[in-house]
Parts: sequence; structure tokens; C-alpha cells
Amino acid sequence: MIRLRLQVFLNRLRTHPYFAPTIFFILALAVRLFRLTAQSLWLDEGGTWDTITTRSWGDLLADLGSARAGYPLYHLLMKGWIAVAGESEWALRLPSALAGALAVVLLYQLGRRLGGARVGVVAATLLLLNPFALWLAQDAKAYSLLLALAVWSLLALVNALEHGGRRCWLLWIAMLVLLLLTHRLALLLVIGEVTLVAWHGSLRGRWRRVVQFVPFALVIGLGFGLYFGLRQDPNAPPIGANVNPITALRLLLERFTVDRTETWTSALMIIFLLGFGLLWRHNDAHHVFARRLILATFALPLGLFLLALAAGAPLFEPRYVSFLLPLWVLPLAWLFKKQKSESKNQKAAGATNHRPLAPSPKFLAPALLALVLAGSIWALLAQPYGLWSGAAVKEDYRGAISALARRVVPGDVVVVHPPYIGPLYRYYAPRVSPDALPPAVAFGRVGALGYDQKEFDNDYSALLAGVPRGWLLIAPDNARTVDPPNPRFPQDDMGRVGINFLTADLNNKWRCLDEPYRSFNGLRVMCQSFPAPLQPNSLEMAGAWPIPTSNTATWNNALDLLGFQFASWSSGVRAGGTLPISLTWQTRMALPTDLRMFVHLVPAIGAPVAAQLDAAPLGGGLPTTRWPLDQPIHDEIAVPLPATIPTGTYIVVLGWYDPGIPDVEAQRLPVTAQTGAGGANYIELGTVEVK
Repeated sequence: MIRLRLQVFLNRLRTHPYFAPTIFFILALAVRLFRLTAQSLWLDEGGTWDTITTRSWGDLLADLGSARAGYPLYHLLMKGWIAVAGESEWALRLPSALAGALAVVLLYQLGRRLGGARVGVVAATLLLLNPFALWLAQDAKAYSLLLALAVWSLLALVNALEHGGRRCWLLWIAMLVLLLLTHRLALLLVIGEVTLVAWHGSLRGRWRRVVQFVPFALVIGLGFGLYFGLRQDPNAPPIGANVNPITALRLLLERFTVDRTETWTSALMIIFLLGFGLLWRHNDAHHVFARRLILATFALPLGLFLLALAAGAPLFEPRYVSFLLPLWVLPLAWLFKKQKSESKNQKAAGATNHRPLAPSPKFLAPALLALVLAGSIWALLAQPYGLWSGAAVKEDYRGAISALARRVVPGDVVVVHPPYIGPLYRYYAPRVSPDALPPAVAFGRVGALGYDQKEFDNDYSALLAGVPRGWLLIAPDNARTVDPPNPRFPQDDMGRVGINFLTADLNNKWRCLDEPYRSFNGLRVMCQSFPAPLQPNSLEMAGAWPIPTSNTATWNNALDLLGFQFASWSSGVRAGGTLPISLTWQTRMALPTDLRMFVHLVPAIGAPVAAQLDAAPLGGGLPTTRWPLDQPIHDEIAVPLPATIPTGTYIVVLGWYDPGIPDVEAQRLPVTAQTGAGGANYIELGTVEVK
């Protein structure tokens, strides 16, 4: 009896109109929340954060009527959202995850209305695991919201065409307005939907002529909007890329199918085309309407987009037309449409109503679905682009700025290039370190009309004159849009700013990294140190850096510490931050091996080490075998402090060792002279208070 009642309850639950949508929403949201913050925010997400935190409510409201504002409604919604949820990576991306899950539910409803429950279930399942849809759902940008609104507008249009009524049509018009306020290129879909109304609608007389004219008027408006809207400041982020239509179509369909993994693309695209073919198999009302919907709202907007690219518009970004993704998924789901058996009269009229094809094996559609889903999961797990692969898929600003935070000291200058990556530095700097890192500066006029080498040299000396060391955070692919590489120098792939830092050791400066740069998936971190102060309005270095007044020491009768100074941050020495120390060295003779130094923080001499730095001088950029004789060498170091280090007073000890000596006990160099406290192979620099 209990079993029977349970079975009845489950049957009622499964047939409840909200059961399937609820299940799809839960599954879709769970998948979109999985590893939501595994990737760093990238350039465009930093732009979102910068816009919603630096611009006022009035400015964002004014953007709703601006032709040049790309995502005004999204920014307005996000400004309200962060006032409640905060500005963490999770908070910034959660609205996109929710919108992505909603898009899956809406696509289920749309597929069900067009082709039945099977079509709805398969379409929603395909979108649920689509790698491109998951990318959009874990991106703090407007495209996941745009995807949901696009499906919602199509669902509203189907309702309006089937049922009519003022309320249905007003809802559809409202959805079109929301689409245009979310992204200006959604006008392509609006044109397609209006075209479908003119093609399939039941309007008559004057209203039909008006509706038929509207798509042409919107296309003209699109042309004017692209012509005037693409003009921008050369130092602003590029809108998109110039790509020929054939290449654009291939790349776009690859992204819709398995995102950026090419191995399965051809096979999976053939499977999707089978679904398109099935739409042409029958001529009943459902198939005719579905065909027209696909042609008007997928093929027509896609064709207009490719036409704009052919005209030279720098618009190519697959996410700009991501609202077409559900319409790419629907035809494959159509393979699962339950076909009704034909009556004798229908068979007799088959020559006009039906184009017969050989029946497909029953296992074919499930096998194709399994193949597509397997391809989607494989693309999510495959490196280097899979969101679930564990690799850095997006530009790794979090990693790059964390690396900077472990190395910069208060006197450093941090340069970002191009200037518009600055918001990412401002976002992550206070989040990766408790220290008040130096504010970022930029070469603001690079790329401006008439900007030449002389003007760059003047800007360079203005930014870096009088500072011991400069860091560069550069995004080469973005930098080339305002600072193109010099074709005469094959090694130049970063432009004027990047090559200046890259060749530091060839231009009378010292490199302060053991490599030309550190890479962080689309970003590079570089460092240059000045042997003497750079003069303002000049590229000359003159004078000498002051040597701190402190205790001194000598190792092995060859290597002198002329002076040192703790250069604490304004907030003091804090757990999870760094202890900056400025050191001045000098060698009395040529050093035969590359030595390394150690700096330890200990609560007492002989106690376990609480924090340490083990490194070559100048970060490995100027090995001791290359030190000039009798010339002071300044070296800024930052000792990383674990976040778990207990608060209290610590003794800072310094020593040198030769890593080429096999015997660890014999590696340390002896201290042969000193003016302060220390031991046989180390000196005490003093004490610091860790907060």
C-alpha cells in the first residue's frame, strides 16, 4: 500500500508542470557554480567592476539612452547587486551563473512549445553542459543575462503568435527593449524576431505593411549605429577583431559547439547539421514554424553579423552573438522529436505535404546525443581551455599581481600597460596582500596620434626618475592594439614599452628577475633596477644612491654589506604580507660562483624559522659572478610572511651560501668582519614587530 502511494506521488510529481523546470534549474545552477572562482577575473570582468564602482547611479542611468554604452542595463543591475552582495569574485559572477541556469529552464520551455517534451529536455540538457554557455555563466559580463533574455523573448514571441492578445504582444515588446538595453548588438535578434512576425504572423492590411517595413528600418539603424558607435579612444580596449566572414563563421560555430577545442569540432558540427536537415523533412505546421523561426532568428542575424564583418567592422567576438547559441542547439534536439504516424489521407497527399526519407535507426539519436555530451564534457576537462581542467584559462591577473605583491617594496613604481588593465591591478592589489602596494601608473599617451620615441622617452623618465626600481605588468595581446611591436626587431612582441623593460640589462640597467619575464597566461611581469638615479627629462643616470647608515659585515673577505634599512609598509609588518629590506652590497674581488642569500625571521636565535627568503641578489637578474668590482649595488628584497605567522617580535638574520657545494653544512660563507651582532656565518639585522 505504501509502495503504491509512493508510486502515485512520484507519478504526480513527474507530471507536475514545475517539476522538470525545477530539476533543470538546480542541475544547471550546480554546474555553473562548480569552480566559479577557480579562474582569475580577466580584462572585461575588471572593466565591469571598474564601471559599477567608479560611476554614479546618474551616469549609469544616462547610459541607457547612449548609443555608445555597450551593456547599460547590466551595469545598472550590478551596481545594485554589489551594494548587497559585495565585490568578491563570487559575488561578481553569481548573477551570470543564475542567468545561465535560467536560460536552461527557458530553453526547455521553448523546445517543449516548439517540438514537444523530448525536444525541450534534450535542448536544455545540451545547453546545460555546453562549454561556451558555461564560460558565459562564469563571467562577470552581460552575456549570460543576454542569453536568458534572448530565449525569454523567443518564448514570448511564440506565445504572442499562437495566442495573440495585447498582454502577450506587450510582454514580447518589453523583452525586446530589455535585450537592446542589455547589449546593443541584440538588435540583430530583434531584427530576426520582427521578421518572423512579418513572415509568420496573422497581421493584415496596413499593420502587415508596417511590420514588413520595420526590419528594413532596423537594418539601416544598425548600419548607422555601427558606423558611429565604433569610433573610440585609441587607448580604450578594442571592441573586437577584424576577421573575414568565412573564418568568423568557422570560429563562431567552433565556439558554439565545443568552445575552443578543435579536435571534435568537425564531427560535432556535422551532427548539428543533421538536426537542421530534419527540420526540412516534414511540412506540417510545427515543422514549418520551427523552420521559419530558425531562419529568421538564427540565419538572418548571423548573416547580418557576417555582412558587417565583410564591410570591415571590427566586431568579431563570439560572445557578441552568444544570443544565437540556443538556436544552434535546438535543431539537434529536433532529432528527438516524437513523430506522429501519418494517416492514409496524409500518405496519399505525401507528394505535396511530405518529403519522405529513409527512417533512422532508433539508437541513432541517443548515440548522437551521447557523443555531443561526451564532447562537451571532454572540452570542459581538456587543457588548455577547459574550465574544469585546472589550468589557467582566463588571463591570470590574480596570479600576476600576487607575484608582484611578494616582490615589490614601498619605493618601487608599478607600471601597467596598456593603461586600461589598471582596474585589475586596483581590484587585486588589496585582495592578495595586506600591504598597501604602490599605486599603478601608466604611459597614458602611448598609441596617440603623433606619439613618437622622443615623447615616450620623456614619459619614461617622468615616471621612473629618482626611483631605484620599476615593475611592468603587461598584457601583450592587448598592448599591441595601442603599442604595436616593431617589425624590424623579431624579438619584439610587446611594443615600445615592453621592449624597454625586456632589454633592461642591455641598456645600462639591471634586470631584477632571473628570467626576462614571468608569464601568467596572457600577462607578463618584468622588472628593471637602476644602478644610479634616472634624471628627469632625460635618459641619463647620474650620481649614486644613498647608502643606508647601519651595521656592516663582510663574508669570506670578499663580499661587503655596506648598509641596510627596513622599509616597512605604512601599515607596518603584517602576517600575509612582506618585510621589505633595502640592502647595499659591494665586492672586493671577482666572485667565481653565483651565490645566494638567506634571510630568516626567528623568535630567538636557534629557534625554528618562522619566515624566510632564499634567493639570488636582484631576484637573480644580476648574478654575483657579474658584479662589477668596488661599485655599490643596491638590492631591494621582500621577505614573504606566512598568513599563519604568530604576531610578536622576530629577529632578522642574514647570510650567504654557495649552492654549488654539495655538503649543506659547508655551503654557508663565513662572516669575516662585522660591526653588529651575529654568528660565524650570519649577522643580525635587528628586530621587527609582526602584527
